[in-house]
Amino acid sequence: MKLSKFSKALMTSALLLAATVSSYAQQTPHDASTVAPVWRTDVTGSFTQQTPLIRLVPGGQATAIRLTGISNIQYLDFGVRADELVSQATLELAFTASPALIPIRSQINVFLNGQLQQSVPVTADALGKLYRTSVSLDPKQIKSVNQITLEFVGHYQNICERPSSETLWLNVDAKSYLSLVKQKVKIANDLARWPAPFIDTFTNNPTVIPFVFAKTPDSETKKAAAILSSLVGKHTQWRGADFPVYFNRVPTNGHFFVFATNSSRPAFLNDLPMVEGPQIFMMDAPESRSDKMLVIAGRDEADLVLAAKALASEDLVLIGDKLRIQDFKESPERQAYDAPNWVPIDETIAFSRIMQYPGQLTSRGYAPPPVHMPMSIAPDLYMVGTGGLDVNLKYRYTKPEGGDQAQLRMRINNYLIDSVNLSSQSSSGIREMRLPSFNGPLATSPSEALALAAQNDLSFEVVYRRELSEGSPDNCKSVVLLPHQMEIDPASTMTLNGLFHYAEMPNLTLFTQSAYPYSVYADLSRTAAVISKEASAEKVTTLLNTMARIASVTGAVATKLTVVDQASEAALDGKDILFIGEMPITLPDFKKENAEELQNAIANSLKGEEILQPEEVLFSPDGGVGAIVSLQSPFDSDRTVVALLSEGQSGSYLLNEQLKSPSSMKTVAGAVAIINEQSIVDFKVGDTYSIGDLPWYHKIWETMSNYPLLLVLCALICAVLVGTGIFYFMRLWVRGRAK
Repeated sequence: MKLSKFSKALMTSALLLAATVSSYAQQTPHDASTVAPVWRTDVTGSFTQQTPLIRLVPGGQATAIRLTGISNIQYLDFGVRADELVSQATLELAFTASPALIPIRSQINVFLNGQLQQSVPVTADALGKLYRTSVSLDPKQIKSVNQITLEFVGHYQNICERPSSETLWLNVDAKSYLSLVKQKVKIANDLARWPAPFIDTFTNNPTVIPFVFAKTPDSETKKAAAILSSLVGKHTQWRGADFPVYFNRVPTNGHFFVFATNSSRPAFLNDLPMVEGPQIFMMDAPESRSDKMLVIAGRDEADLVLAAKALASEDLVLIGDKLRIQDFKESPERQAYDAPNWVPIDETIAFSRIMQYPGQLTSRGYAPPPVHMPMSIAPDLYMVGTGGLDVNLKYRYTKPEGGDQAQLRMRINNYLIDSVNLSSQSSSGIREMRLPSFNGPLATSPSEALALAAQNDLSFEVVYRRELSEGSPDNCKSVVLLPHQMEIDPASTMTLNGLFHYAEMPNLTLFTQSAYPYSVYADLSRTAAVISKEASAEKVTTLLNTMARIASVTGAVATKLTVVDQASEAALDGKDILFIGEMPITLPDFKKENAEELQNAIANSLKGEEILQPEEVLFSPDGGVGAIVSLQSPFDSDRTVVALLSEGQSGSYLLNEQLKSPSSMKTVAGAVAIINEQSIVDFKVGDTYSIGDLPWYHKIWETMSNYPLLLVLCALICAVLVGTGIFYFMRLWVRGRAK
């Protein structure tokens, strides 16, 4: 095929232009700070996100990264939101290498999703001191879920090296971080993407979703919002969630939820057609190139609640930019203690029901790291007698070679429960393991030895032992290390038995750690939230953050929650109460007496009685103050009140900063906790009461243990009775012998 003169001229011009550009590129130094262009029309301006590498270590609890000759690989996991695009990625490495290493021969290999990105030589300048370097990662290889692998190749002598030598080490400093240059991507209005782009489950960052209302919402609209925030908390889990509230205005940036009825809707939704029933729309946010808004619409407030429940049911087929809810049937109320995230008692369950992702119980490497399986249980469990945790463990492993040895170890909350030596004749086994029983409530901290807590870490590890010898230059003994593999069979089972539901109240530890007692009925069918009809935006945020926190514990949505704007016996009888409002009194000081006055003020406020202010206010904290107060319900002796209080906007901010993170306030105890800018102070005040039931004989023991003098008195009475009986028996025996 012959080319025309015009085509030849065009090709010649293109070649000359390409050569000119190539020559210019070779002469112009590359600026690392320049963002690579992204040839897409659906992206916005760029921004940079930096994340410390220590936060990317799987498990989220690492405090250091140390690589050795045996443990020479470290994995780092990170994710990218569905509405973001990475145009440039850089790994900023800071490390200290052993001064005994041979320069250049020792190196760090950096992989991204299994592809080698760069091999960083350990030069003489990097030995024995902090050294910094940058590694560029290919942004085209970055997906929604990614893994960076650091491989340490260390050498300390030319021949006869011992892999387990103490001189083979390299510490990755906490100053190391991953830098990503990102752009926002405008995605299509398609509900099939749900929960993206609103809820972030790919990264470890908390989700922030503004909630927009036309005006201060009424109780039914607050309930619809609480259901949606609970749904978000179910997805975000330990990551946390925050819900800033806006009235009749568009948030500054980010995706958001908006509530609209035919008679009450924000001004920017005036053009939205009137609806004939509950509907959900996914729309472009006003004046934004990439942000989306999820519109919960209905004829009235009851439709908003129905739309929120339908979205939370996850039974609907979501497709397109809108969903009309028709013939929706609510699910029945949940039973007590059936939260999806909790391991039930007196029931044998397989590990597969607790696993969070495939491969969670598999470990590989020269020294396979432990595998971890989080296990949550009801926080009010009380162990008596022979109760405990029984584990029927099934496992597989690579056989120890030659004279090597291997041992399987099981731990709970980092305390050793059992261990077993592994045979070199087989590659699988079955082992019955048991947690020793204890008397009393669950541990309030996982660090307490040999005791279950509400949140537990169950871990398994296979440790291989091998004797390695360097030899000598004349008699060098080379050793080839083969990677090992350990797998815990998901068909392994566990059983919790001999436990009862019993708790001494008030106890804020149970609330801050496990949302107790509201989490007992995971759909909050036994919970009533009391929040003023004219509540401020910050107070509504407190309600939403609390609902998400509860759902992160239970894994269920609060579809049966009751929301009222006034306390009354008819509405609150038989329900645990979540009270949200302003501080009823001004605290004179952070003392036990003032904490008790605050607790009494809450009780009086719920009963509609007059609240007496302190005679003299001597203390006014700068920056506001927040408080969490627990007490027995004045309407039902078996129910509990937890009041979330704040003083002004600054106090609401302090309170919400704590509520939005499920991992915060883990050490709070007692009945009253005061939150200020510097710390959280808690107090044990007020009358105590109990929830649940124990065997009669253990109730007697509990009563005796709480009153030592009574225990001594009973012991003396028993001694007198036994002594009298023995004396009387001996008299009868002596008389019988005399006859």
